[in-house]
Amino acid sequence: MDPVSVVGALAGVAAVVIAVLQLRRTPRESLPAPVVPPPADTPSSRTPPSQAQAGMSHAPPDISDTPAADEQPEPPVVPVLRAPVGRLPQVRGREDLLQWLEQRLAEPDGAFHVLGGLGGVGKTTVALTLAERAQQAGRHVWWIAATDAQTVTSSLLALAGELGASAIEVEEARAGRRDPATVLWTRLEQRTGWLLVLDNADDPRALEVAAAPVRDATGWLRPTTSGLVVVTTRVVEQRVWGRYGRVHPLLCMSESDGARMLLDLAGDAGTLEQAGAVARRLGGLPLALSHAGNHLASPFSTERTFPDYLLALDDRFPALLSGDGAGTSITTTWEISLDALAGRGCGQARPLLRVLACLAPAVEIDIGLLDAALLGDLCRGEHNVRPGLEALRSMGLIQIRSPSSLVVHPLVAEASRTHVTPAITAVAVALVRGALSGRRHDAPSDWPAWQELMPHLRALLSIAPSALAELALTELTDLVSRACGALRASGYYAAATELATLSLRQADVLGAVHPRVLALRHQRGAAWASMARAVKAEAELAYVLRARAETLGAEHPDTLATRHEFGFALFEQGRYVEAHDCYEQTLATRTRVLGPDHPDTLTTWHEIGRVLAMRALLHEAEAVCRRVVEARARVLGPDHPDTLASRFHHIRAFSDLGDYATAERGYADLLEARTRVIGPDHHLTLRTRFNMLMMVALQGRTIEAALGMADLAAYQTKVLGPGHPDILLTRSNRAWMLRDIGQESEAEQELDTIMRTAPQVWGENHIYTLDIRYELARTWRVAGAHGRAEDELRDVLRRQTRTLGPRHPQTLATRYEIARVLEEQCLWDQACREYRAVLELYTATCGPDHPQALRAEEGHTRTSLHAR
Repeated sequence: MDPVSVVGALAGVAAVVIAVLQLRRTPRESLPAPVVPPPADTPSSRTPPSQAQAGMSHAPPDISDTPAADEQPEPPVVPVLRAPVGRLPQVRGREDLLQWLEQRLAEPDGAFHVLGGLGGVGKTTVALTLAERAQQAGRHVWWIAATDAQTVTSSLLALAGELGASAIEVEEARAGRRDPATVLWTRLEQRTGWLLVLDNADDPRALEVAAAPVRDATGWLRPTTSGLVVVTTRVVEQRVWGRYGRVHPLLCMSESDGARMLLDLAGDAGTLEQAGAVARRLGGLPLALSHAGNHLASPFSTERTFPDYLLALDDRFPALLSGDGAGTSITTTWEISLDALAGRGCGQARPLLRVLACLAPAVEIDIGLLDAALLGDLCRGEHNVRPGLEALRSMGLIQIRSPSSLVVHPLVAEASRTHVTPAITAVAVALVRGALSGRRHDAPSDWPAWQELMPHLRALLSIAPSALAELALTELTDLVSRACGALRASGYYAAATELATLSLRQADVLGAVHPRVLALRHQRGAAWASMARAVKAEAELAYVLRARAETLGAEHPDTLATRHEFGFALFEQGRYVEAHDCYEQTLATRTRVLGPDHPDTLTTWHEIGRVLAMRALLHEAEAVCRRVVEARARVLGPDHPDTLASRFHHIRAFSDLGDYATAERGYADLLEARTRVIGPDHHLTLRTRFNMLMMVALQGRTIEAALGMADLAAYQTKVLGPGHPDILLTRSNRAWMLRDIGQESEAEQELDTIMRTAPQVWGENHIYTLDIRYELARTWRVAGAHGRAEDELRDVLRRQTRTLGPRHPQTLATRYEIARVLEEQCLWDQACREYRAVLELYTATCGPDHPQALRAEEGHTRTSLHAR
């Protein structure tokens, strides 16, 4: 060895000897507070204690910006090994894990323990809390920043020197002539009850010795029963840590713990419930909660309350969560993880996360949705897709919820969405399109698939149009239009209108008369018509009808579809003559263009049968309904939902003609079929139950029917929601049943309550609103309030005559009730004339044997004995 080398080596040895002697002269407990950058999972040292981040973490430095190894400065001779517990905030929601770790500290189990999870989930906070409790119990605690191999080696060799290793052993280990891990562990095993924390080991290679992976447990991490080793890291894969590493995945905080954390930081910002809403919006991520709490507590913040912060998040997400210069930016902390993966040769993890971020956050994503052929375009080949997903999982950026599904934290997704490009969103749209390929909107067996993918469609609709290529946007609007059709077919009309409205906002850039835009408006108008918003539906469909006629032609199938729905909007307003005319025009064109047996042609025939019944052309209605049932069974199959719908209205024709027993049997059979085909919770299945109970009541089994209606109303409320219009129908018909069994007061109170809502739901002149007023007037008649009842009934009659026509069964029922009011007031002549008019109309409309015709005849006979 040349003289210069010898001198250099001796100088190095001398420096280490001096360092070790200094360290031995300074008790650990009296070391000064560390002046080091804050660990990645702890609050900033510059954060005042009153605003410390509860359960918080900060991300490690961006490794893409770290100087190369040969450029890094020499580490300090005496690394600081004390845990920085001075910055520890109040901890929420981790007590069970902490108690378990304390038990392992008292009774080591031979393993090293890994606190793993997403950046910002609070791993370092748990480790700091454990360190503080260990110090308070008088145990030795050492804290190592494990961000890179050089820092780990320098710090742990310094620890070995502190524990008694000679300067020569330390220097030989540093020079590679001695196993550095053995130098440390020889001394560690001579002590008991200690705690060693390796913080921010996001690159497990930093813990390797002689290139042996950490899972071998031959390097810095080894099994021991002398003390407890705790590692904090974003890497959660068990296979990385081996059989002696016990991984504890840290999850985000519960809503209640998150709310209390926010109140710890910003107690004046609102209530516990309001804090819970913010915690829920932030997905319970401690780092985000800390940012939010500190922001709200600042006297310089614009937002000072939890509701204000929630509103601001929608508009200024990146700004609110970008940090304040004193800590890690939430919007970049996961980019650091992606940078680390890219540094390990897994750059495809970044575009994969971008695609997943386009889908619904915190909602399970079926792994089968992730078509490797599509994703391979972003990953330089299909073979890179699985390793990329595994890499995301290893860093906690995605979580596997079951063997077939994964989830992305909502904030990870939202932060990643700020980086999406048209190339990324095109793949996301293509994934959903592929999953829905071949799915039909009118097939009950396909409805679960539509429902499962609905959250992902909604998530795609929140992407800015500028991040979508025109082709992808067009494909997305087409998917949404089909989804709206599936929602309508399965009875979710409100969801269909909401989805169409969201899509229209995004698709506005395509132009007002773009075919896909018109398709969305068509779906929205049709859904409005089915949810008692027929006036609004008429205006929407009229616009679409004009636009489609001008751009596609009057006889295009899409134009005819809108004309058909326009007729339905008229029907739902009680404008039956106009609806009938519209349907007849549509039928003629569809028969000529599509053919007499085309499903769309049969749909129009079906609606003509309904409108004939509402116009009191009952025998004609029965004949048409029978024909449609036969045709649909032949063309679509006997169990197709449309065939079952035609069966429903054919059975109702028997009811309208007074054959209640036949109708009850028919509804019972149909109920079984609908329960089997479209499910027990579908609103049409429940409507079948309703009609069957009506037949029970009309045959005189009123108590049985009333009990059944009470059960039905409760079930409808549970599955349809308390505001569904069908519930009002069930409640109002149960009310008249209660009246007929002697519970007049309860009946009147229920009907009065319903009448406060019905006009807003259906409109003043809708058949259902008028029917409720009719039943309320009948209740007043029974109670002896004849004048009030007669006034109400005559107003109802005027409206019914105008909207339903003079021959409609509901109109005739009101006239019959007026005759009864007159009879009970002994106004014999007027009552007799009214009964006679009702009898003649019932006989002409329904036949002389209809129950209502027979009752009118009895009334006429009674009053004629007293009339002049």
